[in-house]
Amino acid sequence: MIILKRAWAVIKLFVLFVKELFLSSYVVLLQILKPKLSIRPGIFAMKTELKSDWEITLLSCLICLTPGTLTLDVSRDGETLYIHAMDMEDAEQLSHQIKNSFERAIMEVTRA
Repeated sequence: MIILKRAWAVIKLFVLFVKELFLSSYVVLLQILKPKLSIRPGIFAMKTELKSDWEITLLSCLICLTPGTLTLDVSRDGETLYIHAMDMEDAEQLSHQIKNSFERAIMEVTRA
């Protein structure tokens, strides 16, 4: 039963990534096609609940693979990720979005 639960969590994480990939690609494409660039790039720190190096690496990779965001660094203790966003209106909102999507899905996979 645990194997099925974990397999389902992996599928959900993959589907979430594909959804985020297409949505963010669409947003980046719209920004590129606009005659006037109206972005607010920024760097923010995001605390993570993930503990293992594997979990943190996976989150960092998923952030980097999603257009418009890039993981710049991870603190030595692994608790904070420094992320660059192409268009950042609110750092708290962006952190909340990452935590409620990728981070939660990763925890479902690794802690099932």
